[in-house]
Amino acid sequence: MKISILKTIIRFSCVAVLLASSTGKVHALADRRFDIATFCCPCSTDQHFCQSQFDHLNWTSANGHFVAMGSDTHRTELNNKNNFLAVYYNTLNTGYGTMTGSAKADDIENNYIIPNFTATGVKPTWVILNELSAGSWPADANYRAWVRTLVGRLHTTYGHTIIVCAPFANPANNAADWQGLSGNAFIAVENYLSGQAINSNANSVAWCQMKYQSSVNSYAALGVPLSQLYLVEHFGQTTTNTGRGRSGVSLAGWDNAINARSTAAHNIGFAGFVSFAWEFNQMLDTDANILHFEDTYRNKVLP
Repeated sequence: MKISILKTIIRFSCVAVLLASSTGKVHALADRRFDIATFCCPCSTDQHFCQSQFDHLNWTSANGHFVAMGSDTHRTELNNKNNFLAVYYNTLNTGYGTMTGSAKADDIENNYIIPNFTATGVKPTWVILNELSAGSWPADANYRAWVRTLVGRLHTTYGHTIIVCAPFANPANNAADWQGLSGNAFIAVENYLSGQAINSNANSVAWCQMKYQSSVNSYAALGVPLSQLYLVEHFGQTTTNTGRGRSGVSLAGWDNAINARSTAAHNIGFAGFVSFAWEFNQMLDTDANILHFEDTYRNKVLP
């Protein structure tokens, strides 16, 4: 009897694996690579994200990856390329001081995710929250508790896997709160290495890797392991001395920088990677060049 039951379980398990593999829609196998792509078209020359930009981020790969958006309008296009939709939520801190952390989580779920992400299918599992307050997180214990509560509720009550963007390359305090937050979410570290800085350091992979490793070390000292850390990088066409994104370098210089920092990030072994700011074009570069840079990025292995 026990042997028969065991054989039945094994048989059905094998069938389930084969069926899942045949569909190509297995989230457990998808690359933990997230591209934030919120449409703004035509908007303006210096800030826009249109269909061609989306198409170049929606490439086909062996495992598929995630594109984080503001609605599920493009879900079918993603799925047709073996990719997956994630939720991008840009106003994490709105409501602090006027609603509880639980109420904020309920608001995100019921007034943002459900209305915007269930028209073409079920709600996505993955949610990117932008971003921890650079001023309040270090200084305000009530704010830290508020964020932890809302993230915990989104994860535990509503079943989401959360990525929280954190504008702290090298945090040094509040270990208990970082640990508590990372218990319910991945921390996406914003350690932006600009094209200008990378070019100034001879496009050195080792230099980029040293900068990223410093973030890993800082979070580890607070009790947050590498397995809970994502890296966020900025891909905007920014002007010289901006300190993030392209920062005014030439086409070849930006290609070199993207290649160097992507290799470094892969070498570190972050749990995942988030690309950000594709819509920004302060350099007023051509759309053809912007698409070229998207292709440069997508040809790198990440995370």
